[in-house]
Amino acid sequence: MIRISNININSVNKEAKLIEWAQQNPYLKDKLKMNWLAEHNGSCSVAPISGESDVEKYMDGSSVKHYDFMFQVMLPISDTTDGVNINNMFELRQWQGWIDEMEEAGNYPDFGELCYNYELKNLAGAPMLAQAYENGMAKYQFPARLVYTEN
Repeated sequence: MIRISNININSVNKEAKLIEWAQQNPYLKDKLKMNWLAEHNGSCSVAPISGESDVEKYMDGSSVKHYDFMFQVMLPISDTTDGVNINNMFELRQWQGWIDEMEEAGNYPDFGELCYNYELKNLAGAPMLAQAYENGMAKYQFPARLVYTEN
């Protein structure tokens, strides 16, 4: 007989809550999707990096968790000095600034009543060019982390 104990099944769809929260970003140019980035200008996505992971477990059964995710956006890219690429980096830094503003305001995804003590942080000092495409578009991205305690 296999005995499974201390299983905590949280009925909250954390990915849906993450998308719902992230749609507040005023810099979005398109509807935010989970794990899908189209090829057009302004397409944006949230992609969980490693899902949630326990960082620290306590005797009472609660644990501190990390939920790492990537914001991704498609923007035009240029092989000249016209400023397009510089503007892209500026735009994505605005997205990162929004993450910082949400932390300062205490505005987090609501993962349900079992989750509390949230903290939100950027995991990169600057957005990254992830890939350039032959059609003149490029995928830019930056990682972020939501830290929280879950009972």
